[in-house]
Amino acid sequence: MHYGTGSSRTGVLCVAFAIGIAGVLAPARAQTFSEEAVSRGVVYVVSNSPTQDGAGIGLADLDNDGDPDLITLGASNGSVGLWENDGTGHFVNRTAGSGMPTLARPSGVSAADFDNDGDLDVHISVHNTADYLMRNDGGFKFVNVAAQAGVGSTGVGYGCAWGDYDGDGWVDLYVSNRTTADNNFAKNHLYRNNGDGTFTDVGEALGVVDGNAPTLVTAFLDYDRDGDADIYVGNDKGAIGPWMNRLYRNEGDGTFTDVTVSSGTGADVDCMGIAWGDFDRNGWMDIYVTNLPYGNCLLMNQGDGTFLDQTTVAGVGSFVLGWGTQFLDYDHDMLMDLFLVNTNAPSRMYRSEGVFPCVDTAPALGIADAGVSHTFTFALGDIDLDGDLDIVTAPSFNNVRVFINNASDGNWAKLRVVGQGNNGFGVGTILDARVGAIWQCRELQMGNNYKAQNDHLQHFGLGEATQIDELVVSWPTTGTTRTLTGYAANQTWTIYPPERLGDADADGDVDPHDYRQAVLACFGGGVFAPGCEVFDMDGDGDLDLDDLHAIGELAFKLSNRRLPGYPIGG
Repeated sequence: MHYGTGSSRTGVLCVAFAIGIAGVLAPARAQTFSEEAVSRGVVYVVSNSPTQDGAGIGLADLDNDGDPDLITLGASNGSVGLWENDGTGHFVNRTAGSGMPTLARPSGVSAADFDNDGDLDVHISVHNTADYLMRNDGGFKFVNVAAQAGVGSTGVGYGCAWGDYDGDGWVDLYVSNRTTADNNFAKNHLYRNNGDGTFTDVGEALGVVDGNAPTLVTAFLDYDRDGDADIYVGNDKGAIGPWMNRLYRNEGDGTFTDVTVSSGTGADVDCMGIAWGDFDRNGWMDIYVTNLPYGNCLLMNQGDGTFLDQTTVAGVGSFVLGWGTQFLDYDHDMLMDLFLVNTNAPSRMYRSEGVFPCVDTAPALGIADAGVSHTFTFALGDIDLDGDLDIVTAPSFNNVRVFINNASDGNWAKLRVVGQGNNGFGVGTILDARVGAIWQCRELQMGNNYKAQNDHLQHFGLGEATQIDELVVSWPTTGTTRTLTGYAANQTWTIYPPERLGDADADGDVDPHDYRQAVLACFGGGVFAPGCEVFDMDGDGDLDLDDLHAIGELAFKLSNRRLPGYPIGG
């Protein structure tokens, strides 16, 4: 990969970073979102969220059918809502009989496959009573296993994040507690996944709970791109009080070093939200945190272990009471934009145009939601499967909002990562995609959004390009990489690690049955489409004799049979 000169290397260069994009970006156009919650079947009023700084919301594919389902918290009757996406972006209420609890003070929601059984489980943090870990048993049936798993924290729970910090393949859980609030002095927790359905709290021993800091949000992120999960802790009361955010560097051996000061990531703010993305397209992921009206903070990753405050240059200070925030490319122009929700102020969408400062386009897009006083949380995902990212918000004393993205121009690609070992969803995988001379970067995260869960599929805007020219996939911990080329635009592709290639039936080996499936895929129409990726042995975006030969060698070597000849050319 070659990203060229990073635009955040100096404060001066950061004002212009669009290099070599002529003829690739989609043209500027009018575009809107439309609010469609009720017409899409979602009737759920969030009632109690101001008492606890918002109620969580999540988009997660709970039934593995390829579309994001919806999880809602904060109803007056305490019901945790569960909504099945029917594949068209409409929702069916599946709460009844799901096993989801009734909670007086639910807080944050996140999803990850903690037991590696192939489906996403749900964690719910709660204020002053035990948290919930809802094991997914399929068919929208869930069972609370928090007590036996050892993760029933009774702190003032806020956000939760998942990542494999110790490299054993099992995803671990960080729970953020607002320590000292409500006279509750329970600290944060880093729960190590033992791989047997239980967890061990190792946070204090590893020095990553930040004492009695009132933490609202935490993110697992690989800021130095060395393949392991670092931890960024976002604390309240830093703007005028004693706390600051903390960055803990993972040393790769299961230990951490506090590099807050040397990295420049302290950000003396009342941190409510953390966004993580490559805002200037230099190949290094940047941090944006929300704050009180003193101003939010944009920290640009310099690629040398340090970050530079570029808030003023980028024009993203906001200067209202901010909460959840995320980077996304909402308009497919290959530039990351920045969305955030606020209290007593409209939401903002800072659109990047390749040159700083950014422009807030939320009012024009119809997502400012100016009439809502308190919005704390939101989630991102392609609800209607049309290739762009939609937004679901949870405003207090209002029905949940479902903002459908009506992008009509610009191409896209969505990527579903298959993980390695016991990390089946590939949490922590980094994807670098090139179109022409332009590189984009994503990291697959679970949790991390303030009290909220985004859909795990990774979305790339491609402008007017018809394919991803080059895709470099870096799985965490193992150092495994694959380079793919020629994957077409406007498709959802599944990305397999090398050891899964050729194994069409996912039974752990490549055998003659897999070979026959590859032959049918290769010569049953000749079109390389989603579903064929497992046979693309050389990663060149097609199925040909090279792929068949590679699969055949594996299949018939294992069975001690000769590779049959097929009278085919190409």
